[in-house]
Amino acid sequence: MANVIGYIIGLALAFQLITAMLLLVFGRNTPFVILVNKLYEETPRDMYDKIMNAFYYAYFGFAVLLFQIAIEKFGGIKGRFVFLLEGIGILVVLAILANIPHMF
Repeated sequence: MANVIGYIIGLALAFQLITAMLLLVFGRNTPFVILVNKLYEETPRDMYDKIMNAFYYAYFGFAVLLFQIAIEKFGGIKGRFVFLLEGIGILVVLAILANIPHMF
């Protein structure tokens, strides 16, 4: 059971990283980002919409949210550089967390 949960978490992190790299390279006005943003419902009406919102945040939402915040706060190129630094920082933290069981 723990392997299945670890696999799901790893898959979610992989999708987040792929989304982040696509955002970094192509920006937010690409067909991929437009398609992904259609998964999110502002006002979920039923259980299906709530599940799709959870799926959106688990697999794409945090990368899109961090990118939008960086671009709105710092602008074009500088915002992308800040987003890249955020991504590197997140990868370092994840590498440390993944190696904690092997340290002891």
